[in-house]
Amino acid sequence: SEKQCLSMLSCSLCAASGSLIDPATTPAEKSHRGCRHQCSFCDYVTEYSFDLKKHLRVHTGERPYQCHLCHNNFAVRSTLNKHLRTHTGERPFKCHCCPQSFRQRSVLIDHLRTHTGERPYQCHLCPKSFRHRCALTDHLRTHTGERPYKCHLCAKSFSQKCNRNAHMRTHIGELQ
Repeated sequence: SEKQCLSMLSCSLCAASGSLIDPATTPAEKSHRGCRHQCSFCDYVTEYSFDLKKHLRVHTGERPYQCHLCHNNFAVRSTLNKHLRTHTGERPFKCHCCPQSFRQRSVLIDHLRTHTGERPYQCHLCPKSFRHRCALTDHLRTHTGERPYKCHLCAKSFSQKCNRNAHMRTHIGELQ
């Protein structure tokens, strides 16, 4: 019931303070559902208390998962697992159209679009569409005029980071 759900907001499963524990270790946390758990620092809301605990690490900086090879720390176990593949060279996500393989599923999905021609990111202001969300984000700046990438050596600004970086190379002679 909603009353029971609200009373649980003060339970150890929902507490937004204290040590952030790994929900995989507590079966009760996995079954604790149906409440709206809101971050006290931002507008993030989730149905699951363990998702809120993971999200809070954005604000607290807690990174409890450490790579045993290079000692980098991570906020989420799955990010550590992805990172470990950089050491092992494991590339478990294989393209069925070509010999390529990838460390991350998301990169395979992006790659598959080179074979299918899929362009799922559609500009709502013109007919252009893109394979990658970041390309749509860059494109939208052509409509808004936003130029967030500033040259630190002169007054020029750019809509895309790569254009700013190319421009910065024109200053190389000035820096020597």
